[in-house]
Amino acid sequence: MKLTLAIDLLENEWNIVEPNKPVSPVPLIFATLLLDKKRVAYSLDNKPKLSRNDERDLKGILKKMRTDHRGYLQALDQDALLPSNEHLSQQQQLLQALITELRGMEAEDQLKLIRLELTGSWPLYQTEEGLLDLS
Repeated sequence: MKLTLAIDLLENEWNIVEPNKPVSPVPLIFATLLLDKKRVAYSLDNKPKLSRNDERDLKGILKKMRTDHRGYLQALDQDALLPSNEHLSQQQQLLQALITELRGMEAEDQLKLIRLELTGSWPLYQTEEGLLDLS
């Protein structure tokens, strides 16, 4: 079974977005996982969710990502001006770390990361004139 998670590192939250992925102005990461049916639980309204152990592991991963990449996430949240290719460099480090952590959840081929996507406002290059008006 495939499940897609919308991960919001700025708000330290995630949710399952099957079958429609939301359009978002905030930077989101969509992680699509292939799960063994034994690892999927269902809510009272019959919507799929991760098992309790996987939810706990994912919360730990998000906490680690926020701790390890606090500086970049804060700059992203505040729309801070960074040197010319710093966004690309920081995003690469962030995503490589996330891929490594999510692949670490792959136990006995019952959970597998099969796709990672970025959506929302992830700046790749920005000058002072390109800063968002946050006032």
